[in-house]
Amino acid sequence: MNVISYGGGVQSTALMVLAARREIPYRTLLFANVGDDSEDPATLEYVRHVARPYASASGLDLHVLHRTLRAGGTETLWGRMMRKGSRALPIPVRMSNGAPGTRGCTRDFKIHVTGRWLKANGAASGNPATVAVGISLDEIARAANRRVEPYERLAYPLLDLKLRRVDCQQIISDAGLPMPPKSACWFCPLKSLGAGRRCVATVRGCSCVPAAWRSR
Repeated sequence: MNVISYGGGVQSTALMVLAARREIPYRTLLFANVGDDSEDPATLEYVRHVARPYASASGLDLHVLHRTLRAGGTETLWGRMMRKGSRALPIPVRMSNGAPGTRGCTRDFKIHVTGRWLKANGAASGNPATVAVGISLDEIARAANRRVEPYERLAYPLLDLKLRRVDCQQIISDAGLPMPPKSACWFCPLKSLGAGRRCVATVRGCSCVPAAWRSR
């Protein structure tokens, strides 16, 4: 099983285009949505109105996944933080003493959600899935920070191809696609102030999506 861990940003969108051009051997993309109330609206717009139509037209399967609860229903990252009586703060913050707080958002709402889908579809320690992660050459240090789960084998096609972020942008432009926004939750402390401004436009009026794609 070969899948792309799709985040809706520049690097993973470049992976999608490379897969569509049959330059890397992946036909399935997994987008773990941490919640419609949590993901940056511009990213959700891009996934729904650019990535999914392009993937479908290219013969790729893009699955949107959500964190489900044993009792039924789904949980969002924002919902967890805002739950009455909750002391959870699973986002990258620093405590009052300067020490980094526990960052459980990526683990609980991305890696585990994707892992559940992989295991449900046959991935196991004796039959690991190959998961392509969109890390480019100019951020190679990130590759060493990702823990490998027993049911997966990580691959870094952009590193293998020696591609940088600017190369990924060119790949996306060559495919005729609009440039995706930086993917992160709208309230993520790691975002710049400019990038953190939440888009409140309606779908068809959203300036994040080019006019040519709004009617699709």
